[in-house]
Order: sequence, then structure tokens, then C-alpha cells
Amino acid sequence: MTALEIAKRRRAEKTAYAINSIEGVPVSEETRRMSSQWDNGEITLEQIKAELIKKYKALSLIRHRNF
Repeated sequence: MTALEIAKRRRAEKTAYAINSIEGVPVSEETRRMSSQWDNGEITLEQIKAELIKKYKALSLIRHRNF
């Protein structure tokens, strides 16, 4: 991965964080960690998506059981 590609990814990441901030949706430390790994080409967007879906499905099941 080139320095230019990494810079583009970091710019995209900052834009996404800014949009979340405007919407009032905080970005978790876990998401920030995965985003940093994506910036550096260590993981793919598909891997991030799969991890986040797994996490939020589990949270949803826990919350659903408590109602």
C-alpha cells in the first residue's frame, strides 16, 4: 500500500468521524482501532463490517432477552 493510499484512507476515516460527530453518534474505541488497521491495509472493510455486525447482533440479543 502506498503512502498516498494510506493518506486517502485516513482522510476518509476523518470524514466519517466528522459525520458521526455531527449526527451525535460517538465512534467506539473498537471501531477506531479497526479503522486504524484498515488505514494501514491490515484488514479489509468487509472484515470491519463482519466484526461490527457480529458485535451489534450479540448486543441486540442480550437487550432483547432483558425485555
